[in-house]
Parts: sequence; C-alpha cells; structure tokens
Amino acid sequence: MTKENNSSNEPSNLQQIVKILREYISFKGTLTRLYFWDFLVLGYVFYHFLSLTEIPYFDIIGWFCYFYIALNSYQKRCRDLNIKGTLVILVTSVFFIMIGTIRFLDIAKTDVLFSAGKIIFIFYLGVYLYAQFMPGAKEKDMNLTCPLLKLPNMYFITCIAIFCIAFWAINSFYLIK
Repeated sequence: MTKENNSSNEPSNLQQIVKILREYISFKGTLTRLYFWDFLVLGYVFYHFLSLTEIPYFDIIGWFCYFYIALNSYQKRCRDLNIKGTLVILVTSVFFIMIGTIRFLDIAKTDVLFSAGKIIFIFYLGVYLYAQFMPGAKEKDMNLTCPLLKLPNMYFITCIAIFCIAFWAINSFYLIK
C-alpha cells in the first residue's frame, strides 16, 4: 500500500514533459551557462525539425519558435548576469528578423542585404559569446527585465509584424525587377 501511495505522488511522464515545456517558454527565472546553451540547442532542433516537413511555411513557424525560445533564454541569462539586457534583446531580435528574411527569401550571397546580414551575425555572435561565457552573478536580481520585454508576448507579436512587413517589402519592391 505504501508503494502505491509513493507512486501516486510522483508526477507522470506527461506532467514532467509539460513542466519542461513551460520552462522553455517562460520568461521567469534565470539560466546558467549550461542551461542557456541547452535552451538554444533545443530551439534550433525544434526549428530544424519543422523545416524538414513538407508543409508550407512550417519552416517560418519553426524559426519563430526558435526566436521565442532565444528571447526568453537571453532574458533569463541576462538576469543571471544581473543586467537588464536591452542591447542583448535588440541584437537578438534584429538577428532573427534579418536572417530569417534573408533565409526565407533566398537572397543571393552577392546581395547587399546578405552583406548586412553578415554584419548583424557578427554582432549576434558577440552577444552570444558574452552570454555564454560570462560567469553569472552570485546574487541574482529576479526583478531585472529588459524594458522591451515587460510585455514579452506583445514584443514578440511586434517582431513578427516587422518580419512580415520586411518580408513583403523586400519581396515586392526589392527582388521583383
């Protein structure tokens, strides 16, 4: 009888999976360097999985899921570093919007937009390396939040709108000759 009581108190596999998924999409808490890397890798794996499907626009949906996970990962990591991280969030957002636009429009490697994308990638790489290799603060301030992410879902929707406008504008006015 005690075995049954102990097993009923343990969460089921489904409950554990839901708990892990909530952690991946939550903007609360902090991340250590190792978990930061894990979160970004899982986001990329999710994007890659959706990009392999034959369903139209699933690759773009996967890119936005990866972007969402990256946003909350960087915010949590900035909290771990005891910084607000406004510059980190801006660089991450510009990277995901610009690289996503270039990638999904298949812009040629000789194009000016591709060159701008390389410069943005260098800035993003600097932000990533900073977030990955800086040691976390001993006392973390859980109230630190980037002003852009006070309402994270509104910010994310705004970024999607900017992506859609850029995608449409570049496709309509720049690529069609």
